[in-house]
Amino acid sequence: MNPSRSTLIAIGAAFAALALLVAVPTMLGNRLHPAFAALADGNRGWLAIALAAFATCFVCTVGAWRAAFAAAGARICPREAAARLGIGCAVNSFAPAKLGDAVKVALCARALDGPSRLWTGGGVYAALAAARSLALASIVLVASLTGAIPLWPAFALCGLTAGVAVAAVLSRRLRSHPRITSLLEGAGALARSPRAAATVIAWSLAVQLARFLGAVAVARALGLPSPLLAALVIAPALDLAGAFPITPGSFGIGSGAVAVALAGRGIGVDQALAVGIAMQALETVVSLTAGATGGLYLARLNPAVRRWTVRVAVAGASAALAAVVGAVWLDAIF
Repeated sequence: MNPSRSTLIAIGAAFAALALLVAVPTMLGNRLHPAFAALADGNRGWLAIALAAFATCFVCTVGAWRAAFAAAGARICPREAAARLGIGCAVNSFAPAKLGDAVKVALCARALDGPSRLWTGGGVYAALAAARSLALASIVLVASLTGAIPLWPAFALCGLTAGVAVAAVLSRRLRSHPRITSLLEGAGALARSPRAAATVIAWSLAVQLARFLGAVAVARALGLPSPLLAALVIAPALDLAGAFPITPGSFGIGSGAVAVALAGRGIGVDQALAVGIAMQALETVVSLTAGATGGLYLARLNPAVRRWTVRVAVAGASAALAAVVGAVWLDAIF
């Protein structure tokens, strides 16, 4: 079944609102003008390479999620996995507190069997978070060896991984509640399948590598000295800032974290802010593209999904337009 005209119009409205927000940066206030000016002077070729790297990051994320859910017994093809995760990524672009991750779990859990599949999906998500933490810890370790960032975040990330691993080992002994059992069974699915665990960890490492290469490309595009060393600061700073997602897509928090981290290496504030904004803007473009494509794909398969695609797209367009109006209003006040 082809997508309805209303679906296409709603999704187009969301992209139009995003384009307006990007095309008229002066609406964001005079304080960010220097950062946007530095971004406008960036090398378009390297920014395109960065965009391709972030798209690769999404593909690797799909591989990790699909492998983890398959270990828990889910039957989900790569296209459906990409569509469901894309919708979650798009929600994360507009909603705080990583609500998009809850959408990802809910959509992917539909491929599981059993009445407690949402709890099982939550356990799988915990296992994925542990694998991602382990992969990020490796980047933090390398960065700490160069003196770019301290070592302590690596210990915290490894502690998180160890906690999930202990829960997975004990999952068969904790039977106090059916839902808790389902949660722990989902987390322990990788522990029971070393091959699946190795696959998920490999995909997670590929995600971090792709994001690191994207950071290198952004650093080259904006003329930062020593792009490799700069990327060792940028990538972990953005990931660690994402642990406190109090704004939609962690926008502002991630850019600020990158600016503070780069300022410690002698990079100017305007250039550092431009790097953070570029990283998050490119990742947002990938998320919205994946979300729109995923929504259209799933809308063709299910009329109910089509209705929700319209609603989400309209909400996204409204949020983007509200952000523009709010920025103009705040700029007028301050």
